[in-house]
Amino acid sequence: MLIEQTLFGTVDKVADAIKLLREHEPPEGYYLCFSGGKDSVVIYDLAVKAGVKFDAHHSVTTVEPPELMKFIRDKYPDVQKESPQLTMAQLIVKNKIPPTRQARYCCRLLKENGGTGRVKITGIRAEESPRRAKRPQVDVDKHGSTHVHPIKNWTVADIWQYIRENNLPYCSLYDEGFDRIGCVLCPFQTGANTERDLKRFPSIADYYRRACRKAFEARSDVGRRWSSGDAMFDWWIGQRHKRTIAADCNSVPLFSEDDGTVL
Repeated sequence: MLIEQTLFGTVDKVADAIKLLREHEPPEGYYLCFSGGKDSVVIYDLAVKAGVKFDAHHSVTTVEPPELMKFIRDKYPDVQKESPQLTMAQLIVKNKIPPTRQARYCCRLLKENGGTGRVKITGIRAEESPRRAKRPQVDVDKHGSTHVHPIKNWTVADIWQYIRENNLPYCSLYDEGFDRIGCVLCPFQTGANTERDLKRFPSIADYYRRACRKAFEARSDVGRRWSSGDAMFDWWIGQRHKRTIAADCNSVPLFSEDDGTVL
């Protein structure tokens, strides 16, 4: 619940979030990280209610659901779209392998490099992962960007309560049963959600498959790994079910020793 009674008194999560945003507002205003998901629409509205200066940005990954892109365009036209230097397909060809749980180069290059040096508002929540739970509500990354996480301690029930009470718009995919909305065929998805994406977004699945074919052609050691680009794609999709690296890839180094880029 957004208002909770604790041993230390009443906790008003909305008031606390607004207070946090006001306390850390920089003179130039915030860089608000807007993905178009449910958490994004909440932090956007909180920033408006807090009366802080901000500009909202959506880092385009080139593999978002069409419904998500339409939602942002129609309901949040002021959000600035940040185009990547390389598309997802180009990154797959460059790295000669699609992104995996062990080699997740995509988020770093497509989603996390905007607003360097700015004070950012993010929608991360502790409930999402142990790593996020350990982060303080305000932190600074190695690039000098300060991150403010106003809804870090909110639950998914809190998010939906706020959306409904404030009559906020949200992407239609949630009404189709999607619990999280982001990149189609994200390697962190479960096997069930992967199967759902394959059926729901066949053109994007084909986009990945064509990228795998080009990545296969770019490899000089294909004989030890996959027999074709289609086999690479099928292996990649299969990882959601196996959650392990294929036996014929156990000796393949996925990261370089010097800078963490994918080989």
